[in-house]
Amino acid sequence: MTALATLDGFGCTVHYSPGARERAVCVAERVDRAAAWLTERLGFAPQVRLSVADAADWDGVATMPLYGTPQGARDHLRVAADDGWFGSELFAAIRPHLGAEAAAAMRAEYGEPPALRPYFDLVAVHELTHLFQDQAWPAYPGMWIAELHANLAMVGYTHEVEPDLLPALRAFTATVDELPVEVTPIRELADMERSFDRGAINFGWYHFSLTRVAEQLWAADGADVLRALYEHIRAGGGAEHPVLRRVAAGWNRPARIVVGG
Repeated sequence: MTALATLDGFGCTVHYSPGARERAVCVAERVDRAAAWLTERLGFAPQVRLSVADAADWDGVATMPLYGTPQGARDHLRVAADDGWFGSELFAAIRPHLGAEAAAAMRAEYGEPPALRPYFDLVAVHELTHLFQDQAWPAYPGMWIAELHANLAMVGYTHEVEPDLLPALRAFTATVDELPVEVTPIRELADMERSFDRGAINFGWYHFSLTRVAEQLWAADGADVLRALYEHIRAGGGAEHPVLRRVAAGWNRPARIVVGG
């Protein structure tokens, strides 16, 4: 791993791989926008370190060797300096299951072959939200709750700050409808933490499904539910929150609508 350079002028501390300065500026600008939006919505301002690392430097900064997908924990957000391999490998696993309509939607948004960076740049907002969680929540509430809240933040940010990216977010998320149970057999909420046992595609099924739920929640209650869930977990609460109870009750059912209150 080479020594990362420092980029000044941003609200977060920024380090980047040699040759990735332009990408680091772009990522840092989005992180500053998203951090300001989240601070306003959640009433909390975390410490944020950002590393924009290339393939040679990724293992030195990341917690998992999945180059291309952002990762955030404690005070450190890691984002790839280029498209990486994770997104293309995930889509390669999904692609054989896509019908004509879903495949056409992906081509329209991402091209052929798909360049998935717009989607994973939004995942950076999801991962940034984990820093807001890790620095304020007294205990981990369970993966599906933390991931749902981070997806709710990602969805809300996209709606309010970068709405031009909504079609890209929805096109990739919609591929969840095409995934058969044979390739994503782990589907219970409580089992999300072991979904990687069946590969990234099974974890992707959870991530996309929870993004769908987050869209429903945002449409119903907007920023209020984002703040309410955050404060509930911050106060030591868990899955007994009414919103989370409705999500759990409707999980894996055809009419999975969890709106209201």
